[in-house]
Amino acid sequence: MRFIFKNLNILRSALNAINMSFEIKEMVESAGTHLPNLFEFSAFGLLWKETSTLYLYQEESCPPSFTQEVSQNMLRVLSLLGEEPKDLSQVALQVEKRRLRPDHMKMDPKATLKSYLTLPLTIEEEIFGCVSLNSDQSNAFDAEDLQFFSVIGYQMAATLKHFQRISSIKTIAIYDSLTNLYNRRYFEERLTGETQRAFYGGSPLSLIMIDIDHFKKINDTFGHTEGDKVLQEVAHLLKNSVRKKDTVARYGGEEFVLILPEAGLEEAHMIAERIRRLVEQTPLNIGRVQLNITVSLGISNFPIHRAKSKEELVRMADQALYEAKRAGRNRVCIFSGI
Repeated sequence: MRFIFKNLNILRSALNAINMSFEIKEMVESAGTHLPNLFEFSAFGLLWKETSTLYLYQEESCPPSFTQEVSQNMLRVLSLLGEEPKDLSQVALQVEKRRLRPDHMKMDPKATLKSYLTLPLTIEEEIFGCVSLNSDQSNAFDAEDLQFFSVIGYQMAATLKHFQRISSIKTIAIYDSLTNLYNRRYFEERLTGETQRAFYGGSPLSLIMIDIDHFKKINDTFGHTEGDKVLQEVAHLLKNSVRKKDTVARYGGEEFVLILPEAGLEEAHMIAERIRRLVEQTPLNIGRVQLNITVSLGISNFPIHRAKSKEELVRMADQALYEAKRAGRNRVCIFSGI
């Protein structure tokens, strides 16, 4: 009985994580993080037919041949459900590898697919795709696994339906229309979750505030249209300079902000310096001239700076940014506590 209650608690946590996801990739990662506590599997996959994308969360020692076999099998199952058959070449494959097994249980390079649970993702008689647990072991799943996985599959289908219904509204609500970065509203929501996770879980969290140097002079000299192009170019450079799990947002005007979960102060400083150098070394075509711009950056970190709230963490990063500006711009400053 105690074992059943434990599994139910794990299931509840998994469903909550899925329901709180903001995008499909995040939902897959949330599910993948919790599923190893309920099932023993080699790969977990979600095939979303709307974008023809297959998301795989799998054991890091999973050989490419096994990944391909899982992918082909999920496409086959989807076609059996009456959907138009697709070739693997028509599917965008996104793979997240994690250590799901101890070293002595790494997968054989010649491992094959021997067991799987594959379920349609269906809401209101509409099929969104399918979800699958896959194993290189025979008879890896039983009736209880099917029951638990069916509940998870239903929640995923409901979440996908929700994504579909609000996708256009969500784009307006959380993205900045000029830069296509997250907007300040979404940043505030995301920071709330990340600070709660860091403060209560003890994991590090870093914040980087970024400001384009002498941006007013760019607008005054070349006009606001060219100034907007600078904002777009800097946004593009920022998105290509961070990790997948980081959040890049436009904070306002020519100011941007990065949320770096699980990043210590040293790693945050390394990312900030990489951004500073990249912007400085990337010439921009503004009007009829080629312009080199610079940015100033300020960093705050939990737990190093002992912030007790998300507002305090933002204030610390903003103060560090002010110090970078005052010290001559085009530099990175870490909150000094003064």
